[in-house]
Amino acid sequence: MDVLMLWLYSALLFCLQPFGVIYLLWRARKQPEYARHWGERFAFYFKRQVSPASRRVWVHAVSLGETRAAAPLIEALYLAQPDVHVILTHTTPTGRAAGQALFAAQLVDGRMTQVYVPYDLYTAVARFFHIFAPTDVWVMETEVWPNMVAAANRRGVRISLVNGRLSEKSLKQSLKLSRLMGAAYRGFHRICAQTEADAGRYVQVGATAMQLVVTGNLKFDMKAPEDQVSQGRLLKQLLGGRSVVVLSSTREGEEALWLESLPSLASSFPRDVQWWVVPRHPQRFDDVERLLIDAGFLGDRLVRKSKLDALPEAERQARMQVAQVVLGDTMGHMFEYYALADVVMMGGAWMPLGGQNFLEPLSIGKPTVIGVHTHNFAQAAADAQTAGALVQCVGMPQGLAMAASLLLDGAMYSQQQECAIGFCASHRGAVAKTLESLL
Repeated sequence: MDVLMLWLYSALLFCLQPFGVIYLLWRARKQPEYARHWGERFAFYFKRQVSPASRRVWVHAVSLGETRAAAPLIEALYLAQPDVHVILTHTTPTGRAAGQALFAAQLVDGRMTQVYVPYDLYTAVARFFHIFAPTDVWVMETEVWPNMVAAANRRGVRISLVNGRLSEKSLKQSLKLSRLMGAAYRGFHRICAQTEADAGRYVQVGATAMQLVVTGNLKFDMKAPEDQVSQGRLLKQLLGGRSVVVLSSTREGEEALWLESLPSLASSFPRDVQWWVVPRHPQRFDDVERLLIDAGFLGDRLVRKSKLDALPEAERQARMQVAQVVLGDTMGHMFEYYALADVVMMGGAWMPLGGQNFLEPLSIGKPTVIGVHTHNFAQAAADAQTAGALVQCVGMPQGLAMAASLLLDGAMYSQQQECAIGFCASHRGAVAKTLESLL
């Protein structure tokens, strides 16, 4: 590790600490969870929390998507080594909530500890290693923090980058700080890359061939929660045959694109089609509701999923049947939304935001339409499109036209379903390859 660059980086972060607090306060305005557990952000705890387990694996999954991707790997780790203790960290409240839901049993029986990851301050990271004494560190996807890597290296703890992906944009950013980031990448014991293209970019930024192994994408190995799929199908039955299009994991600006494009294409859809709009981030639920109301979805035409859940079944069915738009404002239920959908329009790619995880709806055979901005899933998107499993469209109007065609063309719809299931099945196996590389 370049000592001078690491010192300068650490000094800069130390000076920026007040802005970290301001950021948490700003985010807490709309998502109060950001105002909690501040001590964990700086690795302040009441006492050491070293598990007696001989293997203590720190798994860092920054947010919701990374936590879901880590789930099958952690489950496989517990099967391979039942006595292992996992320290699961996150940066966002949505990631933390997902971890609590996915690993409730392990959190209760003491086989897992869950906290926020500390800021990458020299002293905070050092305290974290002292408090929890991990024997291994597995960092999910893109989280490369120089002080975390350096602290692991100083203690002789093996740190690995898991399900790693590096876009061209991120590569260019890392190359601008090559002395700092190149040393950080070389500090990993193992880099488990999703694709050969990712592995090539890691070499460009400073990693060595000895560190690299291409293990595939863990998101192909994610299992759809059976309870959520069943609940989604039950909800679909309450609609009495109405077509449902789910706008999933939408990001800021994408709902407006949909509202602008829909009027000219509304006649292309079945007359009673129902739209489910599911924003990616919970702090945007109220803003999106106001946007929908301003667009004319008033009274019974719009309902929030959380309100439907609070109703008795008969009232829920009546309310659903009159609604034109349902705002998906519940967290941790994405497969419920996918299961009730006839077509999924995946968010994050209608604007240059990198895309969201389209593999989830594909895994249960849902025809999925996505925009062109998929740099976070570039190889998977290209492979899925080649396999006929994913429909990629230039813009929202073309995406809506394709969604309408899928609803009305039974043969096209069935072909998309078959291709989606086959594509996901053919790419499974990343968990086994990754675990073999790490243990």
